[in-house]
Amino acid sequence: MMNKVIILLMLSVLFFSCAAEDEPKLTPLSADEISGDRLWQRITEDSDFNNYRQWSGHEGLRPGQSPHGVLHKVFANRDIYDALPVTTGEVPYGSIIVKENYTSTKKIDKLTVMAKVKGYSPETNDWFWAMYSPEGEVMAEGSPSGCLSCHGGLVSNDYIIIKNIDEP
Repeated sequence: MMNKVIILLMLSVLFFSCAAEDEPKLTPLSADEISGDRLWQRITEDSDFNNYRQWSGHEGLRPGQSPHGVLHKVFANRDIYDALPVTTGEVPYGSIIVKENYTSTKKIDKLTVMAKVKGYSPETNDWFWAMYSPEGEVMAEGSPSGCLSCHGGLVSNDYIIIKNIDEP
């Protein structure tokens, strides 16, 4: 019986350690290469955002607000997640936040993404924003006024609304 327990524990450790490695460590995108299409490739081909962790304390399908849908899920890549809590006021370059936006019938409507790109836009802490259809069609990209009108109110939290970055 004890051997079975030990084997189950070893298999659990192996499973969970492998699951955490599903997201590869990638070189951050540069200001020269960033675009809506390139960011879509980063979150779907280079590293599937479905392997990112859901934002701590905000897991699962949660109530949202315009323009992010009635419901949403928030994913954070390892660059930002591993850096939390951030006491410097800015998350590291390479950080990506993906928000799946859903209708009231729980149908995915669009995806909104923030990517921290060194040298992209110093006046907005180098954030690049993009909005996509569920199929990956770029609907907006760059520094859209709609993104800045909300996120600009949280400069002290590196433009991130969902959670204080100085919390784990």
